[in-house]
Amino acid sequence: MEKRLRGRADLVYQAREDLPDEVKRLYEAIAWHLQGADVLSNLDIDLIEMTAYAIYRMRQARQSLDQEGLLIQQGDKLIKNPAANIEKDYQKIFWQGCLQLGLSPVSRAKLEQH
Repeated sequence: MEKRLRGRADLVYQAREDLPDEVKRLYEAIAWHLQGADVLSNLDIDLIEMTAYAIYRMRQARQSLDQEGLLIQQGDKLIKNPAANIEKDYQKIFWQGCLQLGLSPVSRAKLEQH
C-alpha cells in the first residue's frame, strides 16, 4: 500500500539536465545515498533539487565569507558581509530538506520507527 501511495520512482535518481553541474552532482549524491532506503519517488524531485540548491548556495556564500571575511568595508565603516545572511537563509532551507528527506541522524531514526 505504501509503495502504491508513493508513486513512481523512474525519474528521481537522475538529475535534470538543465541544472548547474554542481547542483546536478549534489542532487545525484543525495538520491544515491537514499536509494537503498527505497523511500524516494518522482514526487521528491523538487525537494531534492531544493536541498541541492541550498547546499550549492551555502557553499557560494561560505566561499565569499572565506575570501572577504565576516566584516567588509563599505565607505568609511565596517558592515556585516551580506553573505553571512545568505548562508544562514540557505542553511534553514537545507535543514528543512534534510528533515524531509531523512538526511539527519534524528530524521533517519524517525524513519526507522515507522
